[in-house]
Amino acid sequence: MNDYTNDFSGSGDQADRWNFYGNPSDFKSGSSSIPYCDFSNGVNAVTCTKTSGVSGIVTVLPASLAQQCLAVAPDPSTLHDGGCYVSGKSVMVPPKRGTYGTMGRNIFRDSGFKNVDFSVFKNFTFKERFNAQFRVEFFNLLNHSLIFNPYGASTNYGGSGTQNDMGTPKIFGCGCATPDVSAGNPLVGSGSSRVMQLGLKLTF
Repeated sequence: MNDYTNDFSGSGDQADRWNFYGNPSDFKSGSSSIPYCDFSNGVNAVTCTKTSGVSGIVTVLPASLAQQCLAVAPDPSTLHDGGCYVSGKSVMVPPKRGTYGTMGRNIFRDSGFKNVDFSVFKNFTFKERFNAQFRVEFFNLLNHSLIFNPYGASTNYGGSGTQNDMGTPKIFGCGCATPDVSAGNPLVGSGSSRVMQLGLKLTF
């Protein structure tokens, strides 16, 4: 994950990393963005929010979250321009202007894709050469919500304005969709709600 929007390092590379403090496991992707605190109106008028990637609803969070950012931010000017992200006891803030952030490469891990499919088959033999097979198949048997990993080919993961751009707080870290919808194949892709399929095969 990089900052493709700001160029705090001044290198012109447009792929800076920020400073991260805490436990990377606190920053988990889901159906909403990672909580963000906006310092653009000054430290006395900070707003902290998170945005649902499904409904677009913005939830206002306690402004006290911003204190965690102020405690570790190395540069008030980059904090003003970039804001910060807070989740649990972990904080991610922009680096000091003219420097590179301390955040390591690939430090965040997604919760993974967990899905349970189930099928039942019954074979029938009518004669030596005539057989039939009836099957019932369930996909996503437990009907759990399956949010996709925001870092992947189907998310346009590199570049400005994506879920991995620290400069786009409304969707940063947000899965925002199921894998099938994100990849553009909701009829045959994985991640949809429970689907049942019946099949009958005759062999002769």
